[in-house]
This record gives sequence, structure tokens and C-alpha cells, in this order.
Amino acid sequence: MKTKMMLAVSLVTALVLLNGCGGGQAQTGFLSDYSKLQKESDSSMRYVDNAAVASYSGFIIDPVQVRYKSGAKSEGKLTKEQITDLTNYTHAKLIEAVQGAGKKVAYQPAPGVARIRVALTDIEKTGAINMLPQASLLGAGIGGASMEAEVVDSVTNKQIGAVVESGKGGRIPFSNLGDWTAAEKVIEGWTTRFQKRLEEAK
Repeated sequence: MKTKMMLAVSLVTALVLLNGCGGGQAQTGFLSDYSKLQKESDSSMRYVDNAAVASYSGFIIDPVQVRYKSGAKSEGKLTKEQITDLTNYTHAKLIEAVQGAGKKVAYQPAPGVARIRVALTDIEKTGAINMLPQASLLGAGIGGASMEAEVVDSVTNKQIGAVVESGKGGRIPFSNLGDWTAAEKVIEGWTTRFQKRLEEAK
């Protein structure tokens, strides 16, 4: 009976945590244009002009912002230090992605230079419930992050790519790691995919 009760509680918790994962599409107003976004999955919408992206040799990486989407679990719960740590981490990973793709990090608008704008729209901690064996199977307490991002021409501000996405951490226990490990893993996944897209846009 206790086992069934625990499984039921875990399932309900998982559903609550996962509810709105597709809600990563909720608009915060951060992007300059949402009209070109196309649904890729329940948790991702994307638009990219590959030919345009390929024409840029340098990228300005704006400071990462926090723009809470409607229903964001972390709104009002993060300290300024936590926000700074997570936004700095995202910014650093973006620099790695740009340089890893063989592109230059630029600091001034110019022809052939694009601007990368990113906003974290929600951050979920790795929860204590993830210490339960069944939690990792159900996705409960695994933490994660949501974001909106776009690439625009640095001179004209024309949008050449955009994404709205939510992600969950890996379905393995993180009980011995930091509260934000899962969110950082999601952010790392985003920037790794961004680097790959830059490499493929030729």
C-alpha cells in the first residue's frame, strides 16, 4: 500500500512538473518577432535562415537576461547571485559555442556581424524528490530551464533565427550535485546544438 501511495504521489508530482513543458512557447515579449517560429516538438519552436546565418563571420553576444514567462516556477525565488551565476554561465557557454564553430566573438555592430540575444524564462531546481528511485523514471524533480533566443543582424536588427524552448535535466539522480546542475546541463545542451547549427550553416 505504501509503495502504491508513493508511486501515486510521485506520478502526480511528475505531471505537475512536466505540465507546461510545451508552455515554453509562452511569449514574454523578449523576441523581436515570434511570427516565423515553427513547432519542432511539444517543448520547442524554432526559425532559422541558414543561408543568412552562414554569411556572418562574427557574433556579438549580448548579456543574458531573465524574462519570466507566465507561470514560471522560479519567478521571485532566485537570488540576485543565483541569477548572475546562471546568466554568466549561459553567456560563457555561448562564447564557447561561437568560437568552437570557428566564428569570431565581436563587440561592435558591423556588416557581416550578427547579434545573439538570449533570455532565460524559467529555471527549475533539481528537487529532493529526485532521490526516490521512481522519480528519475517519471521525470520528477529532475530540474531544467526554459529560454527564448534570437540572432539578428547587428546593423539592421533583422531577425535571422529564433528559438523558444524548454528542457529537462537528464533522468538520472542528481542528489549529490548542486541545485542547478540540471539547469546547467540543459543550457549546455542548447549551446552545443547552437554550435552545431553554426558549423552546419555553410
